[in-house]
Amino acid sequence: MLPIVGAFRPWTDPAQVAIGRLPMTTRVVESGDISLDGEWNFRLFEHPQDITADAIGAPIGEGWGPIAVPGNWTLQGIRDLPHYTNIQMPFAGPPPALPARNPAGVYRRTFLAPVRDAGARVLLSIGGADSIHVVYLNGEFVGYGTDARLESVYDLSSTLRDGENDLAIAVIRFGAHSYIEDQDGWWMAGLHRPVSLMVRPSVSIADVWLDADWDADSGRGRLQVQAFASFTSIADGWAVRVQVSDAAQTPVADASAAVDVDHEITYQFTDFASKMDLAGLDVAPWSAEDPALYSCRIDLIDPAGVIVDSTTQRVGFRRVEIVGPDLMVNGRRVWIHGVNRHDHHPDRGSAVTVDDIRDDLVQMRRHNITAIRTSHYPNRPEFLELCDELGFYVVDEADIESHAYNWHVCDRPEYRQAWIERVARMVQRDRNHPSVIMWSLGNESGYGSNHDAAAGWVRRADPTRPLHYEDAIRTQGWIDGGRHATDVVCPMYPTVPEVAEYGRAVAEGRADRPFIMCEYSHAMGNANGSLADYWDAMHAWPGLQGGFIWEWKDHGLRHADAADDRLHYGGMFGDAPHDSNFIADGLVSAELEPHPAMTEVAWVYRPVATWRDGDTLVIESRRAFTDLGDLRARWVVSTGDEVTTGELEVPDVVPGSSVRVTLPDLVRATACGVFTVTWETRSTTWYAGVGHEVARDQMVIGRPVFNTNGGSSLPEHGVLAGPELQLWRAAVDNDGFKLMLERAAREAKGSPRLQRWLELGLDSGDPTNYVGYERNTADGIERHVVDVPAELAGLPRIGVRYELAPRFTRMRWYGRGPGENYADRNRGSMIGIWEADIDRLPYLVPQEYGLRTDVEWMELVDTATDERIRVETVGEPFAFSAIRHTATALYAAEHSADLCANERLILSLDAVHRGVGNGACGPEPHDEYEIGAGRYTLEYRIGG
Repeated sequence: MLPIVGAFRPWTDPAQVAIGRLPMTTRVVESGDISLDGEWNFRLFEHPQDITADAIGAPIGEGWGPIAVPGNWTLQGIRDLPHYTNIQMPFAGPPPALPARNPAGVYRRTFLAPVRDAGARVLLSIGGADSIHVVYLNGEFVGYGTDARLESVYDLSSTLRDGENDLAIAVIRFGAHSYIEDQDGWWMAGLHRPVSLMVRPSVSIADVWLDADWDADSGRGRLQVQAFASFTSIADGWAVRVQVSDAAQTPVADASAAVDVDHEITYQFTDFASKMDLAGLDVAPWSAEDPALYSCRIDLIDPAGVIVDSTTQRVGFRRVEIVGPDLMVNGRRVWIHGVNRHDHHPDRGSAVTVDDIRDDLVQMRRHNITAIRTSHYPNRPEFLELCDELGFYVVDEADIESHAYNWHVCDRPEYRQAWIERVARMVQRDRNHPSVIMWSLGNESGYGSNHDAAAGWVRRADPTRPLHYEDAIRTQGWIDGGRHATDVVCPMYPTVPEVAEYGRAVAEGRADRPFIMCEYSHAMGNANGSLADYWDAMHAWPGLQGGFIWEWKDHGLRHADAADDRLHYGGMFGDAPHDSNFIADGLVSAELEPHPAMTEVAWVYRPVATWRDGDTLVIESRRAFTDLGDLRARWVVSTGDEVTTGELEVPDVVPGSSVRVTLPDLVRATACGVFTVTWETRSTTWYAGVGHEVARDQMVIGRPVFNTNGGSSLPEHGVLAGPELQLWRAAVDNDGFKLMLERAAREAKGSPRLQRWLELGLDSGDPTNYVGYERNTADGIERHVVDVPAELAGLPRIGVRYELAPRFTRMRWYGRGPGENYADRNRGSMIGIWEADIDRLPYLVPQEYGLRTDVEWMELVDTATDERIRVETVGEPFAFSAIRHTATALYAAEHSADLCANERLILSLDAVHRGVGNGACGPEPHDEYEIGAGRYTLEYRIGG
């Protein structure tokens, strides 16, 4: 068994959080770290009790192989694989029971003792180990740690020997604390963050606390510094000097103070620390819009005046406070244009690199995302460094989720220490980052005494930031619930009417906390319905400030030993129990390719909005701190076949205000068509080049007039079948979980709509048996009339389907575009003449896709011959999709890699198509996006 700890098995004890681990601090060592990343030796055991002393200290022999650090062994060809669950645990409980098979891996490598001065300490930093780790050096026990997503540091000095040293880290996959690491994500294992050595002087800077405040009234900053010293032998005469400079290295402030070492005065001694208060600083404030950073150098100086240790911290001066029902940054109300983000890479899993993180942030900002919730654990420290630098508001969340046992664990005294430690260690590490505007006590863990204990610690340790915790308001109410644990009302998946009602409560004085949704608009597959409706409410009522979409990225994973490179979801690794494709719920794919809903996200999160009011154009800035001078505004008038463009002259717009400008003469003279205003970047930014579009708004003047095709004949051998009445669509995830049908019905998970459709037989039955249907063809016009009885309200679609020759590879249309859009997700898709190749399936699990709405006409083009099939409305606008899969094939396939292109192109024309809603983890489509009882008519002309 494991030396020293094997006999009492601390990983089975919830109260045992660490042995020999040093207290968490802010990052005071940046340069001089000695990386131990790279190839290690590795051996997997079926259970931690199977690890022998020889595995820790004897020479490497048979049974060992190479492994990458950082990395998850679950993705490196080891016989232990990823496992996905959402709420349920991957093994039976109750807490703290552990499974009979509990894989444990031993990592081994050697290193040369670093060169160091006498008395210096050598520390080992383990950036993250999933889930439990035990450290040995040269066969001797060093320490034990939990808390898988925060750094653990150990002092190796007493065990280190000159020359070569043998380091062994045993990592245990499951422990008692797994019950509070039950996040919606893959269960991984291994050393998934960097491992390094740090050499520290015998007297050194142990920690630095910076409170960088900015006062909007005076326009001045204030920096309060507490620098803590670590002594091997206490002596008087030490001092700390602080120097603050701007990005151009221009000095801003310089101060010094003695280190308090007089620890024998009763009641007076606080710590071996130096405290300074630098007030009245002429500094620019930090915000996500303008992330002004300053350099703060802290030197520890010995009695002879020699600098023995120093660290540099980046400082952003800003004040976060709640004033009435508003969350304020630097005295101004800010919008939370947010997403929830997991650490994820399709090949490395949770072992993300700094480049991976930056790539995420670039793609986010290209779509106007400015806020991130670290769901559901602290990220690598470099994440916050990038958010400080690039400008993002962050809700920093502790690694606590006990979803399967949330009401049990949150009040258990044996878990109290873990609760407090995980929250406190996060605050101790991240407190100096200006990007962090709220602390979160965790996620989906009920609400109990352990939360209040952790909240009390934070409120004392860092009163400069509000607290966030969703389950406190979910269980105790939005108006007064859980005030000790949360300063904001932060619900999950409310309906739009519920959101508006809270705003009404604020307006009437019945509610007084900011409303910021911690999760909303579940992005699973073809989803994110009613995003614009949420934001209509946000802009209409006080107290409503936005929220965080669930979630940023699909969690598809490649299998190291698979025959192809398909991305896997739950169950595809042989993992059981599992929650199937509930892991594929991102705005972008696992490889960062934006899903179609990102168009709508960028639109609702746009920094400037424009709309017509009579003969004037209203321009509203949704920024809080910066003007619109970095953007260029252009206008486009489209009257159908004619398009005219120009540049819009925009006066100065004060942040958070609006101005009016006169509409161009052409717009005022136009009787039909659309008027569009776009805003583009004037210069290259860190996230995009010149001309990147950040906002677009459109005003419909009237339905356009087009030159029709005159009823010309169809291309020979173009239409191969149809039109046939069509009521079924390949269910989207928000219609119901096709891969978990029985379980979803049994546990009432997701939308019940799919279950009802299948019970009716809509997927295979003759649609004319369900509705009244008439088809008339006269004068070249197709007319389809459908009567939906009351008992059949809630259909997927009403339209017709054609099967066309596959040679038509290009499509043109006048309607909303350029990308896929649906009735409740099309406000960000502008009306115009668009052209594109036939759509590819953008979702990991096949489902309905590719629709375009508000279409006046569309064409399918054979680019080799220029032959066309053209459809024009002669009634109301219609919706269409042209894809290479039937609805039957899409519904039958469990993975995108299993689909084969149909021999025919499938053209669907819809009089009406159900919205996509949020039913997988939220509300169904609003009534106006449902298909109710009544008569529906589709009228069009089809020709060449």
